[in-house]
Amino acid sequence: MRRWIGFAVLLACTAAVPLRAASPDPREKSFKFFVDGVQIDGVVGYKIAFAQNPASRTDSRRLDLSYSPDQRLLSVTVTQKGLSHLQDWLNSATDTQAPVTKTVTIEADDNEGNLLAKWALTGVTPSTFSSAGAGTLNEVDSTLEFIFDRLRLLQANPK
Repeated sequence: MRRWIGFAVLLACTAAVPLRAASPDPREKSFKFFVDGVQIDGVVGYKIAFAQNPASRTDSRRLDLSYSPDQRLLSVTVTQKGLSHLQDWLNSATDTQAPVTKTVTIEADDNEGNLLAKWALTGVTPSTFSSAGAGTLNEVDSTLEFIFDRLRLLQANPK
């Protein structure tokens, strides 16, 4: 009888391991990341940076409208699940032709799921990818950087 109880406990412990691994990453709860209207799982962090750096009026160069001295950067942290969902788009960045531009929407939520802020970015293109690992890995986190043409704050909770 004791052996059966020990066996049942061992079986219950080993059965719980796959359940824990299959549960969603709690870091994903705070962010919703959409590419062309499709939600991408595996996004666990973001940073949007925009700095307007107008050209000096004393600059003798004539700047074309297509030249933009602004710094426009979207950085997202993704798990391997996020990498999997973005794989084709990221791979297009290293093809010989220009990578495909997409529309990205980001929603930031509080712990109760209430919307804090929502942004829409258009003309988004992969720019930089970085990932590092050492030792025994259970998960791969990577940082993806994108450049964008236009940023719109769609909603912000005034609290």
